[in-house]
Amino acid sequence: MSTSRPRRSVLVLLLALAAWLTAAGTAQAHTGLTASTPAEGSTVTEPLAAVTLTFSAAVRGPEVTVAGPDGAAVATGEATADGAVVTVPVAPTATGPHTVTWAVTSADGHRLEGTVAFGYAGPVPTTAAPATTAAPATATPEQARPSEAAATTEDDDGGSSTAALVAVGVVVLAAGGGTLALRRRR
Repeated sequence: MSTSRPRRSVLVLLLALAAWLTAAGTAQAHTGLTASTPAEGSTVTEPLAAVTLTFSAAVRGPEVTVAGPDGAAVATGEATADGAVVTVPVAPTATGPHTVTWAVTSADGHRLEGTVAFGYAGPVPTTAAPATTAAPATATPEQARPSEAAATTEDDDGGSSTAALVAVGVVVLAAGGGTLALRRRR
């Protein structure tokens, strides 16, 4: 009867550890970029007034830069966050590849970073020429819908949290094994 009690204690300890590690693993899920307008890899042919990033949960403190083909910034204002949506006003000055580099803080305090690349083939401002009589141009706003963004999302300490949980589990198992060995000797 004395040998079944330590076995039962070890079994209960192992089950508790497994439940704790499972619960801790689900708590490690983090916010990520789910969509962008313009979408990753797309080419915009209409005028573009803003870039929008949509995340899976609310974010704060957005830092967004949008660079044109020459590397020059094309953002015309600061990025703003409204829940899970970050918007930055832009005015592209050249056609070609554009890169959105972003960083936000998720609700759980983790910093997320990534990039989204798209092409711009829409109208760009030209240098002012002497006034002539020309017909006014009409343009429609871009009606691109958000789609999956193939952005890089990094979590600064996601791996270290898992490593810490494993280390705690090893220590708990070692302590349980030591206790079991001491009880058997007595």
